[in-house]
Amino acid sequence: MKLMKRIVVTSAKGGIGKSTAALGLAAALANAGHRTLLVDCDIGNRCLDLMLGLEDRVLYDLSDVAEGRCTPSDALIQPEGMTDLYFCAAPVTAAAEPESEISAYIQALRLLAEETNAEYILCDTAGTGPLVRAIAEDFAHGALVIATQQPASIRSAEHTASLMETWGNLPCRLLISMFEDRAATNGSRAGLLEIIDKTHVRTVGVVPRDRALMLAQEEGRLPDGKSRAGRAFKNIAIRLTGEDVPLFYGIREIKTGKVL
Repeated sequence: MKLMKRIVVTSAKGGIGKSTAALGLAAALANAGHRTLLVDCDIGNRCLDLMLGLEDRVLYDLSDVAEGRCTPSDALIQPEGMTDLYFCAAPVTAAAEPESEISAYIQALRLLAEETNAEYILCDTAGTGPLVRAIAEDFAHGALVIATQQPASIRSAEHTASLMETWGNLPCRLLISMFEDRAATNGSRAGLLEIIDKTHVRTVGVVPRDRALMLAQEEGRLPDGKSRAGRAFKNIAIRLTGEDVPLFYGIREIKTGKVL
């Protein structure tokens, strides 16, 4: 798999776990010793600061860097105990004329990348819009397209991958989130092969639905690496770094043959 160092995390469908995927993967990469920058690019709808439990530490955000109100280092936060993870929050409110400020946001991403010397950069996005297009065209090396087993999400993932390829000629990989293996086994929800076939995107990983992950997010904690979801993010991180590992390696109770 072609290595992707600057990754736009995206899908035109909302509520399918884009921020969860961005955070879980960033934490897994950092825990593996890769210097990682996580940037919330969902302008006006930020949530990663809450999921990280850092809302009280956010003094500056991406727009402050873009408009020169602070230095890149001022806008960067490191979660406690995570020496290889850097985070920059999105603005709370959307700019009045976002189109006119797009180039400044892209320059801010470059400045943050330079400041951190990050090996991997993950940009959590709203899904579509001028900023996402600019990231795809002028900054990212690849796109991580998020989908669930919902038919609308699967269709949206196919459309989003097409946009990424059109805008930036980006290689795309599919991450299936909130996967219910029992529902796939009994046929009540789409299995892996059906999702892959309908999206036409190569799969980089599958994150099972995990109550432990949801509780961690609500409490502002990083994903537990020993949970089912945490193990899945580790697998995805390994695959993104160019190594091969089975999709469900180390994940309890999932039998690959039954969820295809």
